[in-house]
Amino acid sequence: MEFEAVKAWLIQQTNRQIRIRWLFALPGIVLTPIALAAGILIIFVLVRAFGRDSTDPGMDARCLWIALGAIPVMFIINRLMRRPDEPEKYYHEASVEDDSLVGSYVHRRKVQLRFFLWVIFTGPRLIDWVIFSFGEISRLKKQDSHSCAAVLWLLLLKGKKVPYPDIQREFDWIDLEATLSQLSWITGLLHLKSPPPGLSLTEDLRVAIRPGALMG
Repeated sequence: MEFEAVKAWLIQQTNRQIRIRWLFALPGIVLTPIALAAGILIIFVLVRAFGRDSTDPGMDARCLWIALGAIPVMFIINRLMRRPDEPEKYYHEASVEDDSLVGSYVHRRKVQLRFFLWVIFTGPRLIDWVIFSFGEISRLKKQDSHSCAAVLWLLLLKGKKVPYPDIQREFDWIDLEATLSQLSWITGLLHLKSPPPGLSLTEDLRVAIRPGALMG
């Protein structure tokens, strides 16, 4: 199999990944202002509801400024919050709530609180997603396609696991660590740790590359 054909396949797949990440990023860009506005509205309503002097004519203005001032706090808390590590446990606990009158009341309040928190923090999470997507796009655009294709070509040629030292010996001009990092998005590139540690390709990836390389 020609090296240039493998390189052409890799470039085609990389460009496809870039387009996919753009498709992920664009909805985030569009929805972020809406989500932030919804979060600010929720905070405004909550502050207004718990305001001590509801007859104060300046209450709405103060509540609005408090809601706007909460924006950086939303981003800070979003960064510090831990995501649920065990969703199954979370849903199990939610499904065994006390069915008594008090239990039902508490459960409704928990659901309302979770809904409000979800709305409030959707904006910061969308921004995180957009930043992540642009980071991935930038990383893919900086990919050294020549070095990455060389590694794929060697793995296809050998048809088995190739130890890291052998890859470096075959291509002493590449930065192997950086190249492997750039190839991390490819599903089917196997990092085998059994001695000697090295790389291999799944059969599905080999089948995917071969027709694509021949077409290239």
